[in-house]
Amino acid sequence: MADIVYSYKVFNPLFWHLREAFSNVDIRYIINKGGSSSGKSVSACQTLLLSVLAGEGNVLVLRKIGASIKNTVYEEFKTQAKILRIFNFFIFIENSICCINGMKIDFSGLDNPEKIKSISNYKRILLEEASDFEYEDFVQVTFRLRGKEGLQIIMNFNPISEDLWIKTNLVDRQEWNDVDTHLYGKVKDAVTGRILPVEYSSIKRKRYNSSKEIFSPITGDKEVYNPDTVELHSTYLNNFWVVGSPDGLYGYYDKQTIANYEWYRSHDYNFYRIYALGEWGSIKTGGEFLHAFDVNLHVGSVKYDSTFPVFISVDDNLLPYISISFFQLKKEECQGMVIRRPSQFHEICAKDPFNSVTKASEMARSFLVSIGYKDVVYILGDATTQKGNTIDEAKQSFFDKFVEGISKSFVVREIIEKSNPSVSMTGEFINAILGNYYSDIFFAVDERCKNSVSDYNNAKKDVDGTILKLREKDKKTGQTFEKYGHLTDCLRYFMYAVFRKEYTDFSLRRKRSEVKEDDLIYYNMNAKIEGVRMCYIIPDSVGRCVVACFVLKNYVFLKEVLYSDRFDEQEVIDRVGEFSPDKVIIECGKQYSRFILCLREKYDTWVLKDNANIDDRINGNLLYIKEKVRFNPDESDEAYSSFIYDVLGYPSEEKSAVNALSAICSYVSRMKE
Repeated sequence: MADIVYSYKVFNPLFWHLREAFSNVDIRYIINKGGSSSGKSVSACQTLLLSVLAGEGNVLVLRKIGASIKNTVYEEFKTQAKILRIFNFFIFIENSICCINGMKIDFSGLDNPEKIKSISNYKRILLEEASDFEYEDFVQVTFRLRGKEGLQIIMNFNPISEDLWIKTNLVDRQEWNDVDTHLYGKVKDAVTGRILPVEYSSIKRKRYNSSKEIFSPITGDKEVYNPDTVELHSTYLNNFWVVGSPDGLYGYYDKQTIANYEWYRSHDYNFYRIYALGEWGSIKTGGEFLHAFDVNLHVGSVKYDSTFPVFISVDDNLLPYISISFFQLKKEECQGMVIRRPSQFHEICAKDPFNSVTKASEMARSFLVSIGYKDVVYILGDATTQKGNTIDEAKQSFFDKFVEGISKSFVVREIIEKSNPSVSMTGEFINAILGNYYSDIFFAVDERCKNSVSDYNNAKKDVDGTILKLREKDKKTGQTFEKYGHLTDCLRYFMYAVFRKEYTDFSLRRKRSEVKEDDLIYYNMNAKIEGVRMCYIIPDSVGRCVVACFVLKNYVFLKEVLYSDRFDEQEVIDRVGEFSPDKVIIECGKQYSRFILCLREKYDTWVLKDNANIDDRINGNLLYIKEKVRFNPDESDEAYSSFIYDVLGYPSEEKSAVNALSAICSYVSRMKE
């Protein structure tokens, strides 16, 4: 590098790992993943600036959309050049940074594929926000960057989805070896030569892919291909400009950022895992079929247990794969109660060329043999799989052929129904189980069932309550397929089969409900809803604390709900503050006088007496609820979903939700009179 002394106090730990990767000519790919505020972009900017200044080669910085470059990554490079005090060694012009030594850093968008046809002049390419790119983009960049030693592609991103191509096509297809997360002994104070302590170079995780054997096209002999990929994983805890330096003498201790992450850790742990800890996850966008599925609660280590029989649930769609899920219904006694644990411990997604019933059945049979299974195999699936075909002379159905394959080694019991149960009702039934409606049923899926977890997270609900199976086109084959929903179907078949009585009771209760799901009208989340912002608070609504936040303009637009088993004064005050209402209505007794005074200091607050005639009020407002209330379609909020679930469950012993909704309608109707 240039004869410049750089203080270690301008670098985060990640910088040193990037610099080490830059010096390793075997490393082709640098997967730089982490949470927000982990210093990924800053460290990449610093390392690339110094590499260009040292004359190592030109750099190309890519974003998927070119228009986003100027005010984002380009400005970050300028800022870091100033911090490193090397700004005067560069000339900053539009879409380019030119160094006085003749090297340069170019910036471009990949929204036009023609832009990557001439990248042979670059040594390193940075894919900023790599999650925005397609796998095909990466392939094009990879094959056009060739012909020189030490060429590298750096990928900066937040691991926002387990379906991301970086994971499915790069990470999951390789074997990995973890190494030390620090560079102790290699990181020194440039002035004194003192070796810096471990914490100055520590990140969350670091690993290399395994070496491979390849055939030399020249000699025809096998030769060792050294690891070519390093994965660096950092978090905000590795950023000295969030948590402060280890010695407390530089950096910045950002209390607000830390407080924000702590809030998400308590209120939305999945968000915290992805954006704070940089772990793989999936951010729900609303409208999920299994809206109560939570990777933090339902995904873990689930092992096969030889004391319980195996259920194989099959979906026969050939694309993107034949779906085969392996379940067990485990039981255990706890404090005099039998706890039932429906558990998924394995999946087989039989892709082309294995997506035939014969091959898929053989894969399932071989797996059962491999785990030493000896019991009866219960097979279930779509009722339509029992119908015959005209492909062969025997006119066997998909189901017949699948059972035939398993029967080669096992006794099989078929438990497929003559007709399929309601998709929407079974979906709500599973959501009830996932939401702990049943105190003795707990579902879990093994973390290795990657496709199933992704399906449960991403399958959307259609307007009629069924699974919305959107079709996608394979860019290579041109074939269309339904990406999500088939593994969720496998789960539905299993849950319906093993909890038939519970499902029947559940469905009958829902059908008796005075307010049916079809009665609910949802508002458009993208529309700007303006009106009077109001909070209706009932500290004790038949045993529940309810804070309903809504906007009133012709209709009641129910935006948010706090729905809790107990009244927490500070929690309620915080929720009201987040909503910033124009008016607050409290329905309560005298014991909440102090709480009322707190609210009156900040808001226009009205107090109503407890309503003693709950049933009369509910019955008198059911029609108003159906006609005048508009509901939030985003079911990702657990409290809101529970509230709606109990509204739909009326009449039942649980009246807290529908009572609160009736109270709002009663107040609004009187206010307009």
